[in-house]
Amino acid sequence: MKVNERTLAAAAAALALAVWAVPFRLVGLWVSPVITDLPTYQRIADAIAGGAVPYRDVQIEYPPLATAIFVLADHLPGGYATAFGALMAVCLALTAAGVALGASRLRLDPLHRGVAVAAVVLSPLLLGNVMKTRFDLALAAVLVWMLYAAITERWRTMWVLLVSGILLKLMPVALVPLLIVWQAHRTSRRDALRAAGVALAGGVVAVLPLVILAPAGIWHVVDYHLARPPQIESTAADYMLVLHWLADVPLTVLTSFGSQGLIGDGPRIVAAITTTAGAVLVGVIAWALARGLHRARPGRDARLLVAATAATVAALLATGKVLSPQFMIWLLPATFLVTGRYRIATWALGVGALVLTQGYFPRRYFDLVGLDGTAIALLTLRNAVLICLVAACWPRPSIAGSGPRAPLISRSPDAPDASGPDHAIPRRYIVD
Repeated sequence: MKVNERTLAAAAAALALAVWAVPFRLVGLWVSPVITDLPTYQRIADAIAGGAVPYRDVQIEYPPLATAIFVLADHLPGGYATAFGALMAVCLALTAAGVALGASRLRLDPLHRGVAVAAVVLSPLLLGNVMKTRFDLALAAVLVWMLYAAITERWRTMWVLLVSGILLKLMPVALVPLLIVWQAHRTSRRDALRAAGVALAGGVVAVLPLVILAPAGIWHVVDYHLARPPQIESTAADYMLVLHWLADVPLTVLTSFGSQGLIGDGPRIVAAITTTAGAVLVGVIAWALARGLHRARPGRDARLLVAATAATVAALLATGKVLSPQFMIWLLPATFLVTGRYRIATWALGVGALVLTQGYFPRRYFDLVGLDGTAIALLTLRNAVLICLVAACWPRPSIAGSGPRAPLISRSPDAPDASGPDHAIPRRYIVD
């Protein structure tokens, strides 16, 4: 790693911590975090501290590594909210540093690097205090370093971080096809499938003790999310909200599963359609990545992986039956690193998604629950932005086909020219 890369990463992390520290002390900048998950996290941590076996003696809807974060915050000095906020501040700094290094390895121009880092550093201002009362910044940190490991061909690290992300929040399982396609492109299909299998098996082994101790409790983590009705902020629910707003279609809002959702045949059918569309999109994006990599210019192919990751995350947000405001944090690792002709649109859409989410949450959230037209309009606009973001981030072959060629391999000045007739260009290459 070059010294200037380290300096840039350290500066990004320091700026993130500075931005984090100041706004939370400015009276009136944000509303108080009256809608928070911290009491739930603390309840779980207190129960475990009191001797309860997680998932057996205390019901938990979060995967094991998320539970570990709750417990860690309980062991740090200060109050629980302060300690948890400090953990998330560190995760934001790690995310900013990872984005800075990723931008350098992708050889983005100075303007693009600055925008990518600035978007992450300023994200607490763009999204609001939901960032310090949820643990999704930990997932963002894991994902951005997973991408960095993928770009630099640290395969074991890449797969370990992916499995860690799955054990934090189940969502990263949708990225498995992308990483298989990527490693197969850089190495071989056999190596990619074997590495994925070993990593996922390792994740199963890691949770096996909990499965043995509390099989029903571990199944609850999955069943909890499968059984939820479409959450009121999801695209599926939004479709029904617009019908109610414009055509007075009757709706029933039910508080359950720790949030508000829509119940009834209409919301359930629309949610099934959007969820199916999301699964199809994940597969199609992986196919588009494979197709683009086949024709990619050496040294630029990693940009396609980043675009595919950003598109997959945006697709999951736009089609999932649950779309809590903290899920917008998932946009930070890859969205602002996307290159190509639509990069400026991608920046604008990414920022817009964050700002529009803060536009209705938490200030107008209960207006939304009360089916207020203004709140519905803000939500609809935010969800439309997410749909546009999928298109803007799509892994088009042109993303890897512009700009000067990067060197295929690192070699000493007196090494023979690899472009000569007696030296075949290797398939595998190193991005400096």
